[in-house]
Amino acid sequence: MQSAQGSVLDGGLLPGPADPGGAQAPLRRISLRQEIAEVLSDDLVTGRLPAGTSLTVNETAQRFGVSATPVREALIQLAAQGLLLGGHHRGFQVCRFTWTDFAEIVESRRLLGVPLIGRIARTAPDEAMPVLRALGARLDGAHWNGDVSEVALLDRRFFGELGRWSGNRRLADVLAVFRVQAWMYIVPYLRDAPPTASGWGRYRELADRVAARDAEGSMALMRDYTSAGRRLARELADAH
Repeated sequence: MQSAQGSVLDGGLLPGPADPGGAQAPLRRISLRQEIAEVLSDDLVTGRLPAGTSLTVNETAQRFGVSATPVREALIQLAAQGLLLGGHHRGFQVCRFTWTDFAEIVESRRLLGVPLIGRIARTAPDEAMPVLRALGARLDGAHWNGDVSEVALLDRRFFGELGRWSGNRRLADVLAVFRVQAWMYIVPYLRDAPPTASGWGRYRELADRVAARDAEGSMALMRDYTSAGRRLARELADAH
């Protein structure tokens, strides 16, 4: 199945595991349900599915050209993650997050993500680093180009790659959901913001610190990442 950016397995933005630029984490086999959920999550972080949008099983199944069963399972999964409301026979609706929600999400990411990035810096294998650095460089470029959608998608991919090397799949999955929720809140504000407000701009530096096994430096950058995101979101929300 193809999304607007390409298949989920190749992330749609970078070459897949055959990329000669560097090795990736071992491929994970994912179900059709999970693939649909990943594409819909991309739509959520980029704002292609804004808050309040209604989703039905039949219409979504027609979009992807698949049966209703994996679509229903994917929508239920996203609802369980707090990304959609509803379910059963009522249909689904994209969640709307408040500033209070966002502040709690950022705090949770800081409490969980800062120590985790230190662990990744200490334990991730060398073969993980080329992909992280390539993603970091592309993210920094997308930030300065003001491409909000690409920043959101690449940010999700970047931290997804880090999570794959975390040694704790459950914790990485929780942080991945928080990341989607945070982008769902901030992307509508970023659409009206100056171009360089679309991202953080220090991803390559973070990748370099992880590659250098600099756990303390990696954790400091992660704290800066979460603080900068909270500060930016507050400024943008206040401006509206």
